[in-house]
Amino acid sequence: MPTLSFYDYAFLLTETADSPKHVAGVQIFRPPADYDGDYVSDLIEAMKKRPAGPPFDFKLKSSLLSKPEWVQDDNFDLDYHVRRSRLPKPGSRHQLMELVGRLHSILLDRQRPLWEIHIIDGLEDGCFALYVKIHHSYCDGATLVRLLIETLNTSADDQRIRANWEATHTATFREDSRDIGSKVDRGVGLFRRTVETVTDLGGLVGRMTMQRLGLQPGHLPVPFTAPKTRLNSVVTRARRAAVGELPLDELKAISKGTDTTLNDVVVTICDIALTRYLRRHHQTPKGPLVAQMPVSLRRDGNAQMGNQLAILPVTLGRVGQDPVRRLKAVSRSAAEVKEDAAAMSPDAVSLYTLAMQGAAQAGELLGVAESLPPLGNILISNVPGPRVPLYLWGAKLVSAYPLSAIPPGLSMNITVFSYDGKFDIGFIAGYDAVSDIEVLPEFIDEAFEALKSATQRHLLRARKSRSKARGRGRRAANKANTRDKTSGLSTPPKKTVARKKKLTAARKTSSGRTKPKVDSGPGLNGRSRKKAATSRSKVRRKGTRDRPATPQVTAPN
Repeated sequence: MPTLSFYDYAFLLTETADSPKHVAGVQIFRPPADYDGDYVSDLIEAMKKRPAGPPFDFKLKSSLLSKPEWVQDDNFDLDYHVRRSRLPKPGSRHQLMELVGRLHSILLDRQRPLWEIHIIDGLEDGCFALYVKIHHSYCDGATLVRLLIETLNTSADDQRIRANWEATHTATFREDSRDIGSKVDRGVGLFRRTVETVTDLGGLVGRMTMQRLGLQPGHLPVPFTAPKTRLNSVVTRARRAAVGELPLDELKAISKGTDTTLNDVVVTICDIALTRYLRRHHQTPKGPLVAQMPVSLRRDGNAQMGNQLAILPVTLGRVGQDPVRRLKAVSRSAAEVKEDAAAMSPDAVSLYTLAMQGAAQAGELLGVAESLPPLGNILISNVPGPRVPLYLWGAKLVSAYPLSAIPPGLSMNITVFSYDGKFDIGFIAGYDAVSDIEVLPEFIDEAFEALKSATQRHLLRARKSRSKARGRGRRAANKANTRDKTSGLSTPPKKTVARKKKLTAARKTSSGRTKPKVDSGPGLNGRSRKKAATSRSKVRRKGTRDRPATPQVTAPN
């Protein structure tokens, strides 16, 4: 049977009622305008006809004497996993997110397959929503997105229905082979990876120690050195949720204009928004915030279930820094951290993540999290999605908001999903820790406008600077050309050289002697005329000096 990796099992080991470890998504659909009947009821009926398959009919089996594994649920009940809810009037998005916050607070039942789907209708604009929740031990956020996208169509005319719980060719777990030879080979490979991992981690710890002592520069932030803010408040089991959106084209323009990545732009916008949020609560961080950023370790073509990611700390911008300078700082920090991580093996990066997150989780379990310095201040995850509109049985997917788990030591998670020309942003936070979560999308919009305006000013200054540089270059060239002409060093045009050669040839006599030059006359060039005029002037002045002075006669009174 499929087995759990230690990474996957860690999400089950560290799960508590106050710290559930599931990921989720809220998909909002607009039914076809010409549909005759109750679309949501007919959709649920059609979807429930689709049978469940692996891994969605697997449940967890664990014991003290064996590795945890996934086993077939012989009592699988689809009605338990697929539920319908209806919002009271007016059915606003705020009401929808209040319901989603409550649903996200509830642990999944470990006696059953660890997933649920809630179909929610009654939205004021005629739309309906799907809230899909699945345990993190099943998959990471990127895998969840892939599973959700596989059930949708690229055309509204495509009436095929594929339920989320159907078996797909990509939804497979790693099988635990019983073959002795395979186990030996796997054991040898494990030993090699262990040696490599220990070597990498030892080098990382050494570099961080030297960096902390100021004896060696380093890029990877030293763990548990982030400034403590209200974003590090202890959370209880209740949750609040909020959503926001950003235009993808304008974000790309900022990225191109500042020579940074799209992820750098998104992280910087979140950084500016969180700094303004903290300022609203009269709190100024003592230093730059530190973001925990998930990085996929999944190789191309690997579509297995489970988690293959690392969480790396990235230092954000300084308080009061210009938005563009802040973006540049975030870009440098993210690039340097990725460079350090790339120098390590994937196993070492994964183990580093488990060690750091495990230490933070231990602080929460022991009740000493508030007295410990935080590992980070916020988790920001960017999940790429499809760029074209998708449909479910003719209903268009309007928005897709991701919602993830809150890491230990933090009180909020921000996950971003790109879809059909925009970024859909999902916020999930502790109910009491971030009681005004609904203002965060507004701060995100303000931060986006601030960064966009700063980028436009930056580009305008750059254009003016280039224009001034070109002007200075032209003036310098003109000045040099004028100086060369004045000193007689300028290069004469080709036509002038040819004309002079003709005149020289014409002056030659039959005996080979050159005709004497005439110092006056209309055929002389400007330089000769000027020389002749100067000579005549000297002669006149000399003659004047040689002439006897004329006696002055004074008139009689």
